[in-house]
Amino acid sequence: MIAERETPSAVIAERSFLVDRPVAILMVFLATVVFGFFSFLRLPVSLMPELSYPTLTVRTEYPGAAPEEVENDVSRPIEEALGVVGGLRRISSISRAGVSDVVLEFSWGVEMTEAIQDTLEKLDLVFLPDEAERPLILRFDPTLDPVLELSLSGEGIQFEGDEGLRRLRRLAELQIKRALEPIKGVAAVRVRGGLDEEIHVLIEADRLRHTGLSTDDVVRRLAEENINVAGGTLREGRTEYMVRTLNEYDSLDQIGDTIVSSTEGRQVRIRDLGEVVWANAERQITTRTAGLESVQIEVFKEADANIVALAERVKQRVGTLDLEALEDVQRPQQSRGGPGGGRGALADELYLTEGAILTLVADRSVFIRNSIDEVRNAAVFGGVLAVLV
Repeated sequence: MIAERETPSAVIAERSFLVDRPVAILMVFLATVVFGFFSFLRLPVSLMPELSYPTLTVRTEYPGAAPEEVENDVSRPIEEALGVVGGLRRISSISRAGVSDVVLEFSWGVEMTEAIQDTLEKLDLVFLPDEAERPLILRFDPTLDPVLELSLSGEGIQFEGDEGLRRLRRLAELQIKRALEPIKGVAAVRVRGGLDEEIHVLIEADRLRHTGLSTDDVVRRLAEENINVAGGTLREGRTEYMVRTLNEYDSLDQIGDTIVSSTEGRQVRIRDLGEVVWANAERQITTRTAGLESVQIEVFKEADANIVALAERVKQRVGTLDLEALEDVQRPQQSRGGPGGGRGALADELYLTEGAILTLVADRSVFIRNSIDEVRNAAVFGGVLAVLV
């Protein structure tokens, strides 16, 4: 058996190429280091790689229905229609009061874009009750969890009771949210908790009965008067103008002055049927921080954003917010002249907010930073020990 060996002349030629051209080899080495350094700086830092779980949730709202009605009228028809979707591994449903969730679990490797399209086609064939809302398709993605969670609470008389919760909500939405959204890498900022303000039109049944009107007439007139819709385009030579119809309410007085009907020269207005007052939407969540009722502010990142760098930028911005000097938009108070009265526009009064407390309650970047530090330290110590050995 004859073994071939590399001739000494070939080895010498290879070594001479590396030794005789030190500048070229150095340039290649430096180029590799430079490109690697800049690539390292641009590399996003995340705990887990981008994943797309093969799961879809079809959510359908059925207001006012009991869980049994939701199951029979919504969940079962959707399950029967979606049971033949390609690649489906398991289907289940959760029926609650007013809400139906049908969960579709697909096998790994299924193209989710095609699965969503197939699901939409099957849903078009389902006949649901007229009261049921249009089904929504939701996808679970672990990267959609908030990166940071902030808590806004307040101490003092101005933050007590329902009015204090409304003030916290206004401060979070109109000031802090607007300050955080422009930060590079922030996809959205969501505010939860507190009391979300609404304008309630309280109609008295006796007054409405005397006029011969119905609540549907009042609702229809309010919808007709409070509009902001596109009106098409207007051409003038080579110039094209976008036309919009702007007729939104901007004060309580305007709502109260809305004419509902006119009979024999007598105009019936909203204020003749009841009163228009500031109130709040039905409360869905209650949050507390250090024993105080608070408003939660969740910060979500863009798809390719660096979580660690984003968290640092947000915390730096939060550190520059002077809560003692932040201005909060105050809603107009109801005037004493009668129901439906209001002072000025909806957002024309400003006052300084004192006693507000903004706290960082959750930061996903801390665990990621600690994990990366542990990996780096292990690599350094391992390298040092290898050199010593």
